[in-house]
Amino acid sequence: MCGICGFMNISSGERPQEAVVQNMLRVIRHRGPDGSRTLMLDGAALGFDRLSFIDLDGGMQPLQNERKTVSMICNGEIFNFQELRDELTAKGHIFATKTDVEVIVHLYEEHGPDFVNRLNGQFAIALYDAELRQMLLIRDHIGICPLFYTFTDGRIIFASEIKAILEYPGVKRRLNLKAVDQLMNFPGIVSPVTFFDGIYSLEGGHMLLVRPGQEVQNREYWDLIYSAEEEEDKGEAYYAETLRELLRNAISRRLVADVPIGFYISGGLDSSVVACFISKYLLNGCYSFSAEISSADLDESRFQKMIRDSVGSQHYSVKVAEEEIWASLPSVIYHAEAAVKESYDAAAFLLSKLVSQSPAKAVLTGQGSDEFFCGYVGYALDLFRNMQKGRMSAEECEINERLWGDPYFRYERIHPEIRKIHMQLYSKDVRGEIDQFSAFASSPIRVDRVKGLSSQRRRSYIDWKLRLSDHLLGEHGDRMFFSHSVEGRHPFLDREVLDFVTKMPDKYKLNGTNEKYILKKAAAGIVPDEVLKRKKFPFQAPGMSALVKRSGGEDFLNDALLKKYGIFDVDYVNMLKQMYQKEDFKLMGAYEIDYLLIVMTVTMLCERFSLTI
Repeated sequence: MCGICGFMNISSGERPQEAVVQNMLRVIRHRGPDGSRTLMLDGAALGFDRLSFIDLDGGMQPLQNERKTVSMICNGEIFNFQELRDELTAKGHIFATKTDVEVIVHLYEEHGPDFVNRLNGQFAIALYDAELRQMLLIRDHIGICPLFYTFTDGRIIFASEIKAILEYPGVKRRLNLKAVDQLMNFPGIVSPVTFFDGIYSLEGGHMLLVRPGQEVQNREYWDLIYSAEEEEDKGEAYYAETLRELLRNAISRRLVADVPIGFYISGGLDSSVVACFISKYLLNGCYSFSAEISSADLDESRFQKMIRDSVGSQHYSVKVAEEEIWASLPSVIYHAEAAVKESYDAAAFLLSKLVSQSPAKAVLTGQGSDEFFCGYVGYALDLFRNMQKGRMSAEECEINERLWGDPYFRYERIHPEIRKIHMQLYSKDVRGEIDQFSAFASSPIRVDRVKGLSSQRRRSYIDWKLRLSDHLLGEHGDRMFFSHSVEGRHPFLDREVLDFVTKMPDKYKLNGTNEKYILKKAAAGIVPDEVLKRKKFPFQAPGMSALVKRSGGEDFLNDALLKKYGIFDVDYVNMLKQMYQKEDFKLMGAYEIDYLLIVMTVTMLCERFSLTI
């Protein structure tokens, strides 16, 4: 992967300035330290920072077709490039490099914007057609690679990270309160929302089509579609064997590179599947990495060692202490370009740093398994849905219907109850404007896509939209990887795997209360039994109560800073601080909202990027 940026005239006729593109590239150099290049076109500009994986000497971008009429930059990987390249070569296309992403240019010549449906990969693409004077901005199907954009001065400005967009003259720096409210209510923010007012995140499975003098079109080209009807049951053996083969292929595709590739070992099922499949089927030796949380109740090192010994990898590990988490947090917020509600982003940041000190330049992860194999506790709780109905108020039912298309579907929180807390946490001025930015005002998903679905399929779709794409793959994933020039690859999010899993009968994912049932069957005999039988243990790191007990967190929780931005109620924050400092106070990990961490990191974000409200 790499870093991309640029802009295009929509109504302004001024020629783009290369110095502006250079400034944008400079602040995202961490995404691509292996070289930079710009391409100035008539009415458009493209910038590229390279992190090289294939064709190390000849794969620099931007890339162009033979006639120089199509120009393209891509942050990402095309995993089915070899078969596409063979097909395009047979049709007479001439390739100038051996890099995987050059197929994009020639596929576009063959199929126009529909070319994206041929890709199996993770990518953010900017493609300029000089003959049509048309720019395409495209984000991959599931939303692994980021792509942000804004409009100013008669132009659309885009980049892999928001900090590059902020380098464009005249872009305003204002905090988006809707993002703050989404963070308070959902697992994270949801595209197109960002923490920067007027700067948008392109949704996964979407493309922007930009032409001068015309309205910008935002087209959806893909979505994760579940059927309301159960598919024909082909039997447990079929699903286990097919899944095993699809995962093996998906992992194999993500090991293709001219540089070393490694993998994460967390001690959980998902990363263990990736590690053990690599060891059994694909490579005799590889690099592996793990983070050991120093807190005894969060430590998974015993299971990490079990997998490490099983696969025989060259292993690197880092012990993550509380003081390192808090010392890293300002850098985490800078790279995430977001406030956070869990401190484990700091652990991901430190783990990425560990990878950067090894020969590996990319790592495979187990990300995406929980969302599509019913790995979270909510899937099991849905089994007791009828018991919950009688406890739901009319207000909760109304909110659930509006947000999730079902009055009795509870997604993680009892929304009216936590809204009461939020109304105390927000300042009086912000409270008075809440209707203008409320996360409850409209659904963050396409409600029509989940109407009539089973609770399992509804939750899976919502988890992808609200938890996976912008949170786990975004600020926790992509931005933490690239803070140290490392790429993350995710076999469970392979298009062939997803196509198969979304058509699988529900009972094979959640069997009774046994989550990831079919994945465990596919991994039997490959992953150690003790890991297969282990209860799910969410990756966690110490919360704000630990910091407040040690230092009070005064750097970003003091009265002066809180009053400077006026977002949060000073008295309520101080009450929370007193509560957090009590010796017996402890948040229940992933099950309670760490409000002080939200307050502190929102303030950090405003300070770091000079945001106003």
